[in-house]
Amino acid sequence: MRKSLPILSPRKATLAIALAIAGGAGMVSCSSDNNSSSPAISSLKFDPIPVATSDAEKQMMRVSPQLTVTYADNTSKTFPLSYTSLAKMGDTIGSGKIGLMTDEDGNPILKSDGSEDISDGPDGNSLIKAGDKYFLVTHMEERPGELYKTELTLENDTVKAVDTVPVDLKGVGGTIINCASSKTAYGSHLGGEEDYSLNSRYADLASPFYEDCALDGTGADASGKSNYFCAYVDGMAKYLKDSAIDKANGYNGDKFTPYNYGYIVEVQPQADGSTKAAKHYVTGKYTPELAVMMPDNKTVYMSDDGTFKGFWKFVSDTEITDFSNDWQGTLYAAKASQTSAKNGGAFNLSWIELGHAKDSDIKALIDQKMKLTDIFDITAAANGACPSDYKAINEDSELECLKLKPGQETAAAFLESRKYAAYKGATIEFRKEEGMTYDPDRQVLYVAMSAIEKSMEDDYKGEEATNDIKLPKNICGGVYEVALDDNYSGTAMNAIVVGKPLVEGEQYADEWTCHPDGISNPDNITYIGHDTLLISEDTTKHVNNMSWAYNTQTGEMTRIASLPIGAEVTGVDKGVMGDKGLLFLNAQHPFKDNPKNAAGEKPNTALIEGATTDQLKAFVGYIDGMPADVFK
Repeated sequence: MRKSLPILSPRKATLAIALAIAGGAGMVSCSSDNNSSSPAISSLKFDPIPVATSDAEKQMMRVSPQLTVTYADNTSKTFPLSYTSLAKMGDTIGSGKIGLMTDEDGNPILKSDGSEDISDGPDGNSLIKAGDKYFLVTHMEERPGELYKTELTLENDTVKAVDTVPVDLKGVGGTIINCASSKTAYGSHLGGEEDYSLNSRYADLASPFYEDCALDGTGADASGKSNYFCAYVDGMAKYLKDSAIDKANGYNGDKFTPYNYGYIVEVQPQADGSTKAAKHYVTGKYTPELAVMMPDNKTVYMSDDGTFKGFWKFVSDTEITDFSNDWQGTLYAAKASQTSAKNGGAFNLSWIELGHAKDSDIKALIDQKMKLTDIFDITAAANGACPSDYKAINEDSELECLKLKPGQETAAAFLESRKYAAYKGATIEFRKEEGMTYDPDRQVLYVAMSAIEKSMEDDYKGEEATNDIKLPKNICGGVYEVALDDNYSGTAMNAIVVGKPLVEGEQYADEWTCHPDGISNPDNITYIGHDTLLISEDTTKHVNNMSWAYNTQTGEMTRIASLPIGAEVTGVDKGVMGDKGLLFLNAQHPFKDNPKNAAGEKPNTALIEGATTDQLKAFVGYIDGMPADVFK
């Protein structure tokens, strides 16, 4: 996901559109075929859709008209697919208004003009069954963050939203920039707080990177200039109703502390209608896109979005088989050893241990309202070099000079995970490391690098302290496969598909930056089974963001969705209600991101500027017609 903008210009205007796949005429309905007597599925094939060429096509949700399922007995069936809308953001559903931003007590947060703040940022989705009820947990990628829990029912083969409520997150101090998500085997939702700008180096008056915020609710610094860090602080201050934030003392307040954000959040709907929520501090603080738990119920991987970022692994001391607010285990950061620079590169992986703790241990440190210089001394580099008693590290787009204070190893490991990992020699050079998904058929983890550039290039800016990754620049990005051993520990990483940048004069270059027959800035990825990996985009380098079905055996790519111009694909989730298969896919900010061509121009500006109010509204829904056997 892209970096958030200041409050006056929100980070991501998001339109949640579940992937709409148009029904094919004359096809046989699949509703009677979803039963356990069907033979095993051997392959899936979506009908491809062409690249949008007309203005009308660019503004539409255009998707594959049908899915063909081939079975192990060599028979096949074709399933017509269609789209069912559940709700638009701001709709009243039962007792709640979906997307309404609220404070810690559930009161609406109002905009400067006094109107309600309705989110346009639905992101991660998780369909979860609790008792005999089904709930869709949906992120609102905002500051403050918000999660909505929407009850779904199945009536006459149609899924309907019957009630929606914001998840009560007061007990964890709220969340921020809730991005992608996954589900656990025991029925909970794991989401990441992509807190880009709540880096402690901006909060500490003794840091050379300190930011002086106005703290007036506008997201501006003391000079009145919009500022990412200040916008994040102001956003959480609104949620917490905290007017006592002290910018001279680490921006700590009565309730707010920057160290309480940037973790994995777990939510689990309960059969009685309540919802459990926890932050897992032992997964470390950085900019997590999401977490994915392995089948051993002990190993959890986390990605890290931005520039100069890490790749993370948490291993629990014991199996996690139900919701708990006190995970305990060991946090690791990856060390990459490059073996190839071709086609996105390849690496061997090892793991550097950072620390061992339980959530409650780290929460106790957070409650102390610490600041960066309680853990590290920090100074700026002079001509790219640090003082002799400091260590040079790269993290979060900057070169920093650090010196660990005695006895602060645990605080460093879990409150300053990226700094400490770099300090210990881990590879903090990944760029826009976003979606992840596990493939049980091949025992691998897939990871999306939205762009292969900057910190993944060779000695970026001539200031890389470690320089483990030395790849040619590819602004279109790639998807990587991580090989796992018997303990689900990653041993190697290699690119399996990369995008193709265009140059001026090439076909498509007058409107596109990356070739439309390949990926551009992959983000949300989900393995749906049967050798099918869904790769979805967050890009301004394609006229339309797309979703692809990638065959993990053959490498064949099929374009299965082309979203309205300016929209990003998010919220991929698969599930079954009764005998009905569901595939949720959201699309963010249609008509908001203005796509560029290879020359850096924006030839489709008229479509962006001419968007109607209705075209800008966010909504959620599901793909109808998917056979349930696909997801079982």
